[in-house]
Amino acid sequence: MKSICLCFQIHHSFHLQTFRFLDIGGNKSYYNLPRIEKEITESAATCYLPSNDFILSLIHKYKEKFKFTFYISGSAIELFLMYAPEVLSSFRALADTGQVEFLGGTSCHSLVSLTNQKGEFYSQVKAHQLQIENLFGKKPLVFANSDLIYSNQIGKDISDFGYRSILTNSSRKTLIWRSPNYVYSNCIKPQLQVYFRNELISNELESALNNLKQKKAANFLSLLNDLKPEEPLLNIYLDYLALGGPEISKKQQYLRKVLAKLSTSHQLEFIFPSEIKERYESVGNISSTEPICYVKDFHPLYYPGNELQREAITQLYKLKPLIDQINDPMLTKDWQCLQTSNHIHTMDHQHPNYQSDNPFTNGYGSKYEAFINYMNVLDDFKIKVKSSLTRKVKKSILNPEKNKSTARSGTPFRTINLQYKG
Repeated sequence: MKSICLCFQIHHSFHLQTFRFLDIGGNKSYYNLPRIEKEITESAATCYLPSNDFILSLIHKYKEKFKFTFYISGSAIELFLMYAPEVLSSFRALADTGQVEFLGGTSCHSLVSLTNQKGEFYSQVKAHQLQIENLFGKKPLVFANSDLIYSNQIGKDISDFGYRSILTNSSRKTLIWRSPNYVYSNCIKPQLQVYFRNELISNELESALNNLKQKKAANFLSLLNDLKPEEPLLNIYLDYLALGGPEISKKQQYLRKVLAKLSTSHQLEFIFPSEIKERYESVGNISSTEPICYVKDFHPLYYPGNELQREAITQLYKLKPLIDQINDPMLTKDWQCLQTSNHIHTMDHQHPNYQSDNPFTNGYGSKYEAFINYMNVLDDFKIKVKSSLTRKVKKSILNPEKNKSTARSGTPFRTINLQYKG
């Protein structure tokens, strides 16, 4: 019996607007709110709501035959709350069926796992875990890092944080001759199981959905038939947006045909990521000293990135001690939003936006423009941080006892406001 774990990714970021040098210190917003609102409302109408209804109909028709897993980033949750709360209600309806599971992640789809900020990493992991549990009533049991980033050290950290399983992308340099269709263990913490996304089959399914005229269900099914019988596990992970768009009815028809075909097989079953640990033992330790990831159109060993990206990340996390000292929820929120991996991706010339003819998505002319825009935002943010720190120091000097008695703990990424009420 071969187990299929079908996972969909949902992620959106707080896109930055054009921020010039002369805008620094001018109290200008960092975010391109019209673009953000348009992206969320359109994706909700053309993908998430109809696709969730489609998944719900499959669950009702096939009962317990199918199991679906979703990774919803913390930043996407925030944006749904702002512009399309009905999307979260529809995911809650899926969760209530018992046939849907959610993966854990970081609260803002950040790159903190690549830094030495273990405390911040832990805080974001727990914040996202709380988001998912409050909204959908299900505590994530398997971790999917931002962009599925994984290394030996990241695996160790995740194990220390309480997770027992992590999903990452297959990498030839890491797997070498090994197949992604087995369970492995972290070489530092063997109790942490490592699951690999089957890149070939995942990409084939996403490609089929995006190119219905060129692809047929039989092509995807043939890849499944080519899998070696002794390989027990198939992890499929793709962008949920691939299921939406102008030809959504045809895409649903295609996926329904594929799933119906799979449902008739006595050699295949759908499982949750959390069930893998119960079902299969590790076949051995796996080692990855360099971070591996899943970023569309990027090399699996994309991280830690080029000199521009490393500099941006370094300067951002230098502010961590000041952010902790100020303990201002709004500044913390901005700092979290600036950590989202999308901002760093645009500082690479291979970013898909640079090959796009759509002026709405192609916000930068080059990786240098993306870097300069980000650093201008960061310089403005530094001014706000230093100004807030100065005010806090003055307040502490003038009212030492009052300031001491009203001290409060930080609330990363506004998790206290995420309780679902549907």
